[in-house]
Amino acid sequence: MSLCHVVALLVLLAEPSPARDGPRSSSEQRQRFAQNAAAAYRFQLAGQPARKVVLENEPLLRWNNQVVREDDGLLFLWSEGSKGRPVVAAQFFLVDRIWNHEFQSIADEPFEARNGDWTWKPAQRGVSWKTADGLAGDSPAQRLRQMKSWVGQFTAAVDPDQAFEGSEQLRLLTTPVYRYASAEAGIVDGAIFAFVQGTNPEILLLVEAHTDGTWRYGFARMSCFYLRVYRDGQIVWRAEREPVPTPKPTSSYFFRLSAQVDRSAEIATEDKKVKTEAAK
Repeated sequence: MSLCHVVALLVLLAEPSPARDGPRSSSEQRQRFAQNAAAAYRFQLAGQPARKVVLENEPLLRWNNQVVREDDGLLFLWSEGSKGRPVVAAQFFLVDRIWNHEFQSIADEPFEARNGDWTWKPAQRGVSWKTADGLAGDSPAQRLRQMKSWVGQFTAAVDPDQAFEGSEQLRLLTTPVYRYASAEAGIVDGAIFAFVQGTNPEILLLVEAHTDGTWRYGFARMSCFYLRVYRDGQIVWRAEREPVPTPKPTSSYFFRLSAQVDRSAEIATEDKKVKTEAAK
């Protein structure tokens, strides 16, 4: 469980929890519940009504923690078309009987997100890009080898109090969780790597090869706590602590605390009802 998730748990346990004694659900039920919740969000790029932002069919990562009952987490991604330029990453995670939704913009341009009365309009781009050394290879396999070799030079850590004394080191997943391309944006090849706590992503590392052969890279937070990325012992990227829940809808990172009560067990009830009716 990430440190932000611990904060969410403490907040939730301090309040009355609806349906704590409700039926347990399966992993498949919770995934479908979370995917349905993710599909309810709508994203529109500013001034670009024809450019569709779509939810990727499957979560990029899945994790759980048996210390907290029913704890479950999924990493979702919205992109410009299937396997296109990523726009938003989000963690949907369950603490007791409550789902929290944690969003991060990774778009290069403004957009608006809506779900019922909830709105989110980041005022700045979600990733600060830097130019990387070297020229991109000619084939996808060659470029992937270049990416893996290059991102392996970074290390990362998360800490709740900024001291970074005994902070938790994060593990880099050396296989990208997402691969994409975009002719419109001049991206020949792109990939998202994740620094994780267990299998829970805390930092995303985006790497892109462009049509002129150059590389660029950038980091995005997936945690409300202090984050650091190092290369050769030097800090190359940092993120300060964010309040939970997020107070401003213009932030590029948005933690939506207590977004939903878990009703994933009801999915099984409906499935059983449908099967029963079909058998008559």
